[in-house]
Amino acid sequence: MNNLGPIQFATPLGGLAWAILAGVPVGIIALYFLKLRRHPVQVPSTLLWRRSLEDLHVNSLFQRLRRNLLLFLQLLTIAFVMLALLGPRLKGTTGQGQRYVLAIDNSASMSATDITPSRLEKAKEEARKVVETMTGNDLAMIISFSDKARVVSNYTGNRSELTRRIDSVTPTEAPTSLREALQVAAGLANPSKMVEGVAATSIVTPELKIYTDGGFADVDGFSLGNLKPEVFVIGPKPPAYVATSPDADTRSKRNASDNVAILALQARRNDEKTDLFEVFGRAHNYRAVAVATEARLLRHDPANPKAEPTLIDAIALAIPAQSDQSFKFDLPDTGLAELEVRIDVKDALALDNRAFTLVGSPRKARVLVISEGNRYLNDTWKTPLAEQRAEVTMITPDAAKAEGSTRAVAAGNYDLVIYDGTRPDQPPEANALYFGAFPPGPAFEKPKDLDQPAILDWNVAHPLMQYVRDLSTIRILKAQTVDPPPGSTTLIETNGGPIAFVTPRSGFVDAVIGFPLMVNREFNTDWPLKVSFPLFLANALEVMGNARESLGEETHAPGLPVTLRVESLGDSIEVADPSGKNLTVKRSPQGSFIYQNADVTGLYNASWPNQGRLPFAVNLFDIRESDLSVRGLAPDGAPEALEESYKIKIGYNPVQGTQKTVSARNDWWWLLATFALIVVLLEWYIYNRRVYI
Repeated sequence: MNNLGPIQFATPLGGLAWAILAGVPVGIIALYFLKLRRHPVQVPSTLLWRRSLEDLHVNSLFQRLRRNLLLFLQLLTIAFVMLALLGPRLKGTTGQGQRYVLAIDNSASMSATDITPSRLEKAKEEARKVVETMTGNDLAMIISFSDKARVVSNYTGNRSELTRRIDSVTPTEAPTSLREALQVAAGLANPSKMVEGVAATSIVTPELKIYTDGGFADVDGFSLGNLKPEVFVIGPKPPAYVATSPDADTRSKRNASDNVAILALQARRNDEKTDLFEVFGRAHNYRAVAVATEARLLRHDPANPKAEPTLIDAIALAIPAQSDQSFKFDLPDTGLAELEVRIDVKDALALDNRAFTLVGSPRKARVLVISEGNRYLNDTWKTPLAEQRAEVTMITPDAAKAEGSTRAVAAGNYDLVIYDGTRPDQPPEANALYFGAFPPGPAFEKPKDLDQPAILDWNVAHPLMQYVRDLSTIRILKAQTVDPPPGSTTLIETNGGPIAFVTPRSGFVDAVIGFPLMVNREFNTDWPLKVSFPLFLANALEVMGNARESLGEETHAPGLPVTLRVESLGDSIEVADPSGKNLTVKRSPQGSFIYQNADVTGLYNASWPNQGRLPFAVNLFDIRESDLSVRGLAPDGAPEALEESYKIKIGYNPVQGTQKTVSARNDWWWLLATFALIVVLLEWYIYNRRVYI
């Protein structure tokens, strides 16, 4: 791209093409110089001699060029065509161009087809429009984000390269975390980042353009630095605002969307009939009308993952508008089986119409409880259910610091370590549950104190919160809260912020309860006296301790590491993904195998010599991703007082979403090409009308 004063040129032609094109006007002029070859003709009158003598004036190869309108018009046409091919357009008046950070959401919900051909393709189209408007010294960088952020392109002014990188963004099946994308953008876009020999943001404030459907929580406590955010909301426009009566239930229902999803699926042995397994799940209808459909139970053949599964059973479902419907299948115990449930409905997101689980292979959890004699916590592990599901070791915080205990925790001898009011120096090689303490690490160094927080909501969809329903009745004296790290899932929300959340950690999961059960032998909360407390611990055994009556009680989300505790003495195992592709996984220094490629939903199979096999299932089960109603746009007719509530909050900045697209680049080539066409038409008219000047 070349610049000339306030005008810049971006030609698609190379040097050879321009050399050939430059010869065209020379050739036209040469044709007018060349001598005309005439045949001698006898005429009966001397009246025609004058015209013949004019032709004879050309007595050499070249002559002085005579005035000719057609020649002028032909040269003018070629000039307009050459100028159009130069690609002229006005350059910005500032000494340094604009800086753009284009963040494209490629999470699971962006695969929805309620925008043709999909939300992700629409987001990429909008990002390409920004690239097309870039001029002179403009630079742009591309970031894609789901649960993790990825830099697709560093700062560059090469528009064709940026377009190619945008096209390379592919959909994922992972949930959305805007915080990590913002951290990456702020880190790379702020000053001192040198690209192509220029300071990326030394003068111009970068424009952060986020293309998303808004399927994520507000990003609290984040500083954008010198970034100017703009959110482009991808998805159908929300319906017009309808006022409700003052006593209406405002917790309610978000705008309807075209989706029906399976949000939970588990399998466990029937307590009364031990020769039966129960496969039970929950489907949600996000539409504004009721849906009649069918849930089908299918069995997969692990030896042939690409083969169509076998139908076992089917159940009719009638799901009311924006409501749940539970279902249950009874399955005879025939050994280890890989199962899938499908709901037969055509909607905008096919990804969550399927869910996977397994039955068979019972296992006890290995649990370490580190507590200073909290009898309410310790007594929970002495119940018949806990003794049936887990092997529990209980020690004091002082005993936990002994060499033998620290070595056992670091060696991965436990599935779950529970820290009651104590914090380790190093995270364990196991899943961890913290009561009144936070994991080690800089993200948890500065918690905020809360006095008598009131619980406002809790995540009933998370496996740890299954059957937990009475949290609104519990009382808490003291608690602490932090901003959960990227990729975390909030479990309990209070008027002072989240006080319970789950966060991933290098193949493991940490669950944090931000209030202690007891302080100095005195109750800090009455939760241990509620029914939900032992239910929560039972869920923790199954979800984090891998205690199970069947493999179907394990839950894994796309994009997160899966820790495989297999009965193999070798240094590696093979893991086959749902497509049948194998990947070798090496044993970690702690003795476990961590599979990092569980990026899509489906059934996976770990295998090792001597016919060892451990299947596991990966499912979406994410309310935010399945709820396709867009977020960030105020509906038409919404009162001014409510407009703030519709904005996406990034730190202390409420950002109003928009669906307005950027205008196309103001090029001049089309105008010059139009002039060239007009001149050609004029020349044609003059030639055919025999007009001479």
